[in-house]
Amino acid sequence: MKTDETKNRLSSGAGFGFLHTTLMAFAMIVPAFYFSSLNISIAVYGFLIVIGDIISFLVKPFIGRLTDKHGERTFLLGLTFFFFFSLFLIGFTKDVFIITLLKIISGIASALLFIIIIIYGLRTVQEEPDKKVGTFGALKNLGWVPGLLIPGIIADRYGITSAFYVIFIIGIIWIAYMFKETKKYEKIKKVKLRFSLSFIKKIPLLIVYKTMDLAVFTAFLYFFTRYGLQTLGLSRSVVSLIVVIETIGFSVCQYFTGRVSNKLRRKYWVPLCILSHIVGILIMVYASNLIEYTVAGLFMGIAGGFIDVWLFSRISESVEKYDKGVFYGTFGWSYDLATIVGGQIPVLFVSFGLNVFASMFVFPGIMLIGYLLSKKH
Repeated sequence: MKTDETKNRLSSGAGFGFLHTTLMAFAMIVPAFYFSSLNISIAVYGFLIVIGDIISFLVKPFIGRLTDKHGERTFLLGLTFFFFFSLFLIGFTKDVFIITLLKIISGIASALLFIIIIIYGLRTVQEEPDKKVGTFGALKNLGWVPGLLIPGIIADRYGITSAFYVIFIIGIIWIAYMFKETKKYEKIKKVKLRFSLSFIKKIPLLIVYKTMDLAVFTAFLYFFTRYGLQTLGLSRSVVSLIVVIETIGFSVCQYFTGRVSNKLRRKYWVPLCILSHIVGILIMVYASNLIEYTVAGLFMGIAGGFIDVWLFSRISESVEKYDKGVFYGTFGWSYDLATIVGGQIPVLFVSFGLNVFASMFVFPGIMLIGYLLSKKH
């Protein structure tokens, strides 16, 4: 029975995750196109990137604990609606205040959804998790491919407003699919509801790793998009294609790493992640043509595949089923911090007249420090 539940949660959760990452990509790249067309300053641009994550940071552990007590269904359905509908509405206003408000709503909903989908999909995974988490993550993250590729094609051919209509259509399909599949797990064993920050003491290294890994992706996505459009004069579809190569590298690496990974081999994944990030950023800083930018993105994507298998295998083995909500909710701080750090460190570098892409070396540098310190204990 537990095997069937695990299999069903993994498959449907990967489906939810695929649709979510598709719309997450839309949420990143479509507003990026839109904001660029409005000539918003880089400071305001950076603020709009991170605003929703600041608020979701505060509530993730509490929401995670509520899923431990009440299950994930209600939260999945409600947050999905707020996410796609507020994102859809952004395309119909040029008022910066209204855009900010809608970005806050969509950002909070998306950030919380990201974690709740992981809780839903991986709640019952515990023994020999490497292959399961690798396949789950790979399928879930493949949504970045259509999510990053389609907006550029649609915006170039039919105008940016058309991309917002596609967001609405995907959202309706997603919520209908989710309504059907989550009915199987509407109820969950009741547990005593407690909110405690004690969980954060157990996972500082995990948070550092994932924060810095995702900060590289965030910086690459947002600032290469801006640089490609405004400085290189690339079309939206070409910019999207380059970013898509990164996400393909991420998913493929995650899938194959999960298939060969086990407790003994996991020790290699963190160093390989750091090395791959450094190589990718080095190529990015000195890149002068599209092939070099594409190869740089590929190395950064591969890095993410290594670290995700290491992280989620470790969590799946060590955390009990009815504590996974609050644990993933607390660990989910890394996703908010990554958006904040990845969105603001490059802005800081630009303000000092430094290369925006050179700022990305900060992130694997911090990962390396964390890794070396962990080896001393």
